[in-house]
Amino acid sequence: MKKYATWLMATATIGIGIWVGSSLITTSNASSQLGSADDPVVTKSYVDQQIQKALGGGTSGSVGSTTTNSGTKNNTPTTPVSPPATTPASVTPSPVATPTLTTKVVEIRPGKKLIAAAGTEVIVRTGKAVVYSSDKNGILDLTAGSEMGGSQAIPNNHLLLFPRDGRGVEVAMTQGYNATVLVIGDYKIQ
Repeated sequence: MKKYATWLMATATIGIGIWVGSSLITTSNASSQLGSADDPVVTKSYVDQQIQKALGGGTSGSVGSTTTNSGTKNNTPTTPVSPPATTPASVTPSPVATPTLTTKVVEIRPGKKLIAAAGTEVIVRTGKAVVYSSDKNGILDLTAGSEMGGSQAIPNNHLLLFPRDGRGVEVAMTQGYNATVLVIGDYKIQ
């Protein structure tokens, strides 16, 4: 009986120690002050201010010390800061042409191939299609997260990415019906 009482006391002591320790940890985590370095939440104005400092443009806004809803002080400058007087001529940005991607629904007849340009994305919606590749490499199945080699069957509704020119989607001649595909990018039918 004495052994049983000893084990019971040891178990109770360990349990109470764990409970007290977890209570202290919870209390210390809750005591971190809002807006301090321990607080991971920041306001949009603070982020904007830090971005402006990093870009070297300073900050703009109204002067004064304001109090946010959380009770912390937010100091923002009251006078607008003007940008630097001189800027180097080499900094002027040049316009960048962005290609417009077209999205088309294409019907591929049996025996025909859709050859996609590099960077084109294709989704086989209906029908049975296989990967066409002129070399041993294939295309990327982004839905499954795998690479598909030549002549491998393409599952319907999977997003496919063509990393290089000369690869595509083919419908076998023995297939009795068309395959419908959604194409995002440039392609040609052969």
